[in-house]
Amino acid sequence: MNDDSVILPSSLFGPLAVPAGIAPAEDLHDLARRAALYASRARGAGTRRTYRSAWRHFCAWCAGLGRAPLPADADTLAMYAVRRADDGLAVSSLRVALAAIKTAHLLAGLALDLRHPRLAMVLEGITRSKGLRPRRQATPAVPGVLRLLLAARPPAATPLGARDRAMLLLGFGAALRRSELVGLAIGDVATVPGRGLMLTIRRSKTDQHGAGQSVAVCANPREGNFCPAAALEAWMAHRSRAPDLCGGASDAERPLFCGLTKAGRLTGTKLSDKAVVRLIKQAAAAAGLDPATYAGHSLRRGLLTAGADNQAQLADLMHQSRHRSAQSVLGYIAPADLWRNNVTAALFGAGSGEGREAGKHADPA
Repeated sequence: MNDDSVILPSSLFGPLAVPAGIAPAEDLHDLARRAALYASRARGAGTRRTYRSAWRHFCAWCAGLGRAPLPADADTLAMYAVRRADDGLAVSSLRVALAAIKTAHLLAGLALDLRHPRLAMVLEGITRSKGLRPRRQATPAVPGVLRLLLAARPPAATPLGARDRAMLLLGFGAALRRSELVGLAIGDVATVPGRGLMLTIRRSKTDQHGAGQSVAVCANPREGNFCPAAALEAWMAHRSRAPDLCGGASDAERPLFCGLTKAGRLTGTKLSDKAVVRLIKQAAAAAGLDPATYAGHSLRRGLLTAGADNQAQLADLMHQSRHRSAQSVLGYIAPADLWRNNVTAALFGAGSGEGREAGKHADPA
């Protein structure tokens, strides 16, 4: 690192060393530092983790070549893209890595053109050679699968069993992302007599400014073991006994779902989003399913897939999942539409017209 470099702190990438002469003047350094801090918060938590990992990898690669990561040029990025592609990185992941590198330059007040002809030509060649592989999608936890996951958890009378059932049923019913599920506070869920639950999602991927979104989840009084409202009530009977680790926060502000000790005692600590992944994979394995195909997104996909199979309208699916893009939701509807009114059903399905006609002209035995 050049001793004359100006260090700009960033919660996104850590300290960014900008060579002297390129960095802002000293009297603007403090302003640049604060601007970088705010800019770092302009991304969601998941994006920040991905960008941070991509930037660390790029810095390590540059160090191996004796090049400075800031500022980078088109030739350096083109070589880096080729290396990552040869290592097996998908085109979509490569573009995310380049976006992270560009963001680091923006935070340092440096321009970086990802559309430079030299880089664009290399990316086009990589795309044509490797192709745009479809993203691997988590297996949807549709109702039949969800029942298996619920049956694989400990008894509902135990704190662990009660918590896991409430997480699975609320995550499915409200089509929650894993960060949204563990981000719920006790006051974010209200029981509506005769109807079910009303959830307030304070912040989400599509609501980074925290305006808040509401979603309703109907109760299932006919089947208590498959009812989100009943599962929440059972969990709250245990949750009220957990210690307050939120600095004297009101009950409404305490996390809805908290950790448990091995002895089954509630800790009061908020769960991380990885706890949702572990829960789903452990339940899948215990139910005899392949845990590798299930992920934290399986509950959300399960609700949307089941809704599409039941011919729910696109607008209703988007309202429940809080998607802003219809194109994103269409990905859940498409598989159901491929089977609905499919022309091959009349040709290969039982009792097809051709089969009936053949029966009419068959010789009697």
